[in-house]
Amino acid sequence: MHTSSEGRGLMAALLLIVACATSAVAGCVLIREADGWDADHRRVTAQVVRVLRVPVAAARPAPVPGAVAELAWTGRDGRPRTGRTVLPSAHAPGDRVELWVDARETPASGPPPVGLVVLVALLGGLSAAGGLWAAGHLARHGRQAWTARRAVAGWEGEWRAIAPRGR
Repeated sequence: MHTSSEGRGLMAALLLIVACATSAVAGCVLIREADGWDADHRRVTAQVVRVLRVPVAAARPAPVPGAVAELAWTGRDGRPRTGRTVLPSAHAPGDRVELWVDARETPASGPPPVGLVVLVALLGGLSAAGGLWAAGHLARHGRQAWTARRAVAGWEGEWRAIAPRGR
């Protein structure tokens, strides 16, 4: 059984509505979380105390992808703090770097970039629309299989009714 063009248009409209609604909700949630980032995190200037592990790629002339380093900074309460994190490029002891710390004064990742928020929201909408599309196809094919099975069962019943008499 084929779907009419009207049915396909209705399905496309429904999928578009689901995708847009899901993207909007996901975007709002992610933006709200990103806006609250400053309440729990702050950016500090830290000093590299020592580099603990230089990546293997550092032996090549290509740019170094990062290294694990121990950093020191002054906490919100004025006491010295230390922590370990992966720095995006090679640094030597004594270098100053910008670092995000959370409310417990431990190194944290920075806030999500705007592009990532948009990408996640769009992918969430597409995933929801794809899931609805797949569920619709499974339901349609399941209904077709059930209808075909009922028809075959009816034919078999009719065949049983006429087979002993005439053949």
